[in-house]
Amino acid sequence: MSSDEASDAHFITYSLKQADVRFSIGHRAVTDGIVKTGRVLLQGPTSIRRQSIYHESFDFFRVYFSQDILNECFETIFGKPPVSTLALFEAHFVEDRILDNLTQVLASVEEDGGILGPCFVDSVGLALASHLLRLYAFRRPRIKPKVSPLPAWKLRRVRDFIEENLFHPIYLSELSEIVGLSRMHFAAQFRAATGQTPYAYLLQRKIERAQTLLRDQTFSVSDVASIVGFKNKAHFSTAFRRIVGEPPSRWRSNI
Repeated sequence: MSSDEASDAHFITYSLKQADVRFSIGHRAVTDGIVKTGRVLLQGPTSIRRQSIYHESFDFFRVYFSQDILNECFETIFGKPPVSTLALFEAHFVEDRILDNLTQVLASVEEDGGILGPCFVDSVGLALASHLLRLYAFRRPRIKPKVSPLPAWKLRRVRDFIEENLFHPIYLSELSEIVGLSRMHFAAQFRAATGQTPYAYLLQRKIERAQTLLRDQTFSVSDVASIVGFKNKAHFSTAFRRIVGEPPSRWRSNI
C-alpha cells in the first residue's frame, strides 16, 4: 500500500504497530525499513511531495496542528505573535519523553474524549503544541512570564457556566470565550486563581455532584455515572476513587 501527498500542516505520527515502511520527501528517505511500535515522527509544512509505501499493515495515530493553534500557543509563550508562518521542523523521528507520553494519552482516549470529553482533549493538544514550540521555535523566553489570576468576576462567570452545563460536554474554547481570552491564557489564569487546571476543576465538580446523587438510594451507581456524564460505571468508579479515595459503592455504604 502507498500514499502520495504534500501538506502545509505540522503533525505528529505515533506508531501503534511495528511495520515495514518506506517514507520519503522528494528524494530524501526519512525511513526505509522497520518502524517499531512507539516511534514518534514529526513533520512540518512542505511543498515537496511526500511518499509513503507500506509493505504490510501499519497502524498509527496522528495529531495535526493548524497554524492558528500554533500561533495561539506561540503568543502565550513568547509574548507576541509570530512574524511569519511557522515552520518548526523538517520530517524526522524524535525521542522525547514528554511528546511520547502526551501522544500516548491522546491515542488511548476514546472517541468521546474519555471522562471529560473535549475539554480534556483540548488541554492535552495545547500541551503538545506548546512543547513543540519550546523545543523548536527560534526564539525562547528568557524569563517565565508571571501569570495574573483570573479576576473574581470572570471566575464567577466561568463557574456559573460550568454548573449550568456540568452534565454536558464542555470545551476549553467555550470557557475561554466567556472571559475573552485565548485558551492558553485562560487555562493559566484559571489555575493561578484556583490552584487547579480547568480539567481538574471539572472533574472535581462532577464527582461532588455525583456524591450528592449517591445519597439518594433510588439511583444506582450506574445511574449516577450516566447522569454526570461518564460513559460507563468503570470510568466513573476510576475517577471517583481518584478524587475521593475509595470507589462510589463503598463511599455510599459508609455515609
